[in-house]
Amino acid sequence: GLGRALFISKGGPMSSTSRSGRENGEMLLTTDGPALGKGMPSASYGSITLVAPDRDPLADPMASARPVKKVHDLGMNGGPLDDSEKVTLLVCMCSGWVMFLEGINGMSGLAISYYFKETLKLSPATITSVSSITALPWTCKPLYGFMSDAFPLFGYRRKPYMFLAGFFGSVSWLLLSTEYVNTAFTATLCMTLGSGAIAVANVIAEAMIVEQSRGESQAYASRLQSIIWAGQAVGGIIAAWCGGAILTVMTDKQVFLLVAMFPLSLFVVAYVVPEKRHQADPSQDRNKIWSRLQELWAALRQPAIWRPCMFIFMLQATPSTGASWFFFYTDVLKFSSTFLGTVGLVGSVCTLLGVYVFDATLKSVPFRSIFFWSTIISTLLGLTQLIMVFRWNLAWGIPDEVFCLGESAVLSIVGWICTMPILVLAARLCPEGMEGTLYATIMSISNVGGILGAQLGALLTAYLGVTEGNLENFWMLVLICNVSSMLPLVFIGCIPEEDPSEQVNQQSRPCDVLSRPY
Repeated sequence: GLGRALFISKGGPMSSTSRSGRENGEMLLTTDGPALGKGMPSASYGSITLVAPDRDPLADPMASARPVKKVHDLGMNGGPLDDSEKVTLLVCMCSGWVMFLEGINGMSGLAISYYFKETLKLSPATITSVSSITALPWTCKPLYGFMSDAFPLFGYRRKPYMFLAGFFGSVSWLLLSTEYVNTAFTATLCMTLGSGAIAVANVIAEAMIVEQSRGESQAYASRLQSIIWAGQAVGGIIAAWCGGAILTVMTDKQVFLLVAMFPLSLFVVAYVVPEKRHQADPSQDRNKIWSRLQELWAALRQPAIWRPCMFIFMLQATPSTGASWFFFYTDVLKFSSTFLGTVGLVGSVCTLLGVYVFDATLKSVPFRSIFFWSTIISTLLGLTQLIMVFRWNLAWGIPDEVFCLGESAVLSIVGWICTMPILVLAARLCPEGMEGTLYATIMSISNVGGILGAQLGALLTAYLGVTEGNLENFWMLVLICNVSSMLPLVFIGCIPEEDPSEQVNQQSRPCDVLSRPY
């Protein structure tokens, strides 16, 4: 999200993604490769929500306003697109742009890092804590979905909220670019506002990919997730390519002003995205909110759903090194902003490669096997960071720059191979009729775990005495954070061995509130 603007990492300090954190996305050069998506935007983007014409729109609070055809039908018959396929294509373009926008917002990542470190003089522990606070709006995504359905504005459920997201997203960065924001508190408020704006836009677009996956195979669901995150990675690549170099000609405040222009494009998205005017009585819709909450609670009580959710939460809740890596890079290794941008660019490109590797080789592999082996491999690779911390690479004749670039490449690939199963599993856990709401809830659970992990990392950083002027115990912080990533494997049995979608829908059918016909 817009708030995660530092180098936050546990296993891959420079893996450039946007998390859950997540969901994790986000606009900054932060990630947690071996932390399995810690730094991911707290959420993923989808393409189009499929809704039967006579379906109660509140059965899926984030459903699109009109039925459309599936993306893989577009143009596949060799003939011209019909009207519904044109609508589908337009919605795809709008949703894809929202996702691309989140990726390119990472252009401000380095500027935020330098702003916190050099302008506000914050410590590594404080920066890590602040960054996790700005991710809080990503934990409330189901609430945004309920609000857009229960309180349509001017007769529309989606367009006005997308417009408001663009407005407040732009205002947040505009305020951050002024001299009136000169304290950690005011900066945190602005970044949290911007993070919330992007989270709302994310919710409007997010359930689309989940609906597309319903009734399809695990391989097809994985393919859709890969396509979506590949688009985000493209935005991240552009942001990483420009992020470091731009600081050589602009100040951090000027970068914030530039980034304030990006959310304005959501005005265009809000105008062109197809949506029918809502004709029902809004008061009747609001009366249904309580029953929808009961449905959500009933779904979360299913063992086939809450057990994997618990594992995802624990996976994200392990401590991360946070902003300490940025201090190590700039104060110990003396890396320039241009080189840090290059490292981010390499990470973004390899993130795209990681998405491709997952789609090409792992999309049909059982979830439990992927989580188990990816966690072990990513932890072992993350421990190689100690080579650079102790400067052993210099004794081996490997320059810091070369080692850092190679490490960023490897950890970015592995990091996204670890992240993709979380996104796909979350989509497969959603029972029929609750895809958007439950998917957003699962991603929120993941985001809460990421925030807890960042706060634990901040406490650990402070406890070990790691500060800007004292990095003596930094190696210990790196070691503890990497090894702790393996602790959730104790509960690997919570992850189903096979595709959980059939089991989830079978458990849902006997439950009246979840088996409501269209």
